[in-house]
Amino acid sequence: MRAATTRTGSRSRRLVAAAVAAVGGVLLTALMAAPAVAAQGPRWVQTNPVDFYHNLTGADRADEQVSEVPALTIPFPGVWEVSYSTRTNIGLPANTSSLYVHTALFDNGALIPGSEALTGIYGSNQASQDTIGQTFMSTFRAGDVVTLHTYRIGQGTAAVLSNGDGRTDVMAHWVDPA
Repeated sequence: MRAATTRTGSRSRRLVAAAVAAVGGVLLTALMAAPAVAAQGPRWVQTNPVDFYHNLTGADRADEQVSEVPALTIPFPGVWEVSYSTRTNIGLPANTSSLYVHTALFDNGALIPGSEALTGIYGSNQASQDTIGQTFMSTFRAGDVVTLHTYRIGQGTAAVLSNGDGRTDVMAHWVDPA
């Protein structure tokens, strides 16, 4: 009986060894096919927190870059999950009915569709502060420059700001090679 157990155990060990070799081969093939992310650089990039107050003084829907938020340079190509937040400050005088702040991200000076966000107030003699933004996926090339832009819709006081009470920032996380 003991010899049979040893023989069965020996066969089991051979089967386990064969299975490990097969799985190891598949894993080795997958690892060799995977992109060398570490060699390309960080998988996450973001702007650093800065304190600023940026008045929106242009005409209605006159797009302007929020220059206080540093541009985000994409380190390598692929699909990135991009997220941004923008703290806004809106104030309406008594004789105005509505005011909105629109924000969006741009890639090398062109609007990234789907990145737009909007906040505002309707009704006179009111004020509001909130943080708006979007999270979306986009394909970028290495060296693409992502910038935050904004404009106001209506008359009144409108600004984008960032401080310890609420931040304005941009970040991107690499998801997959293109």
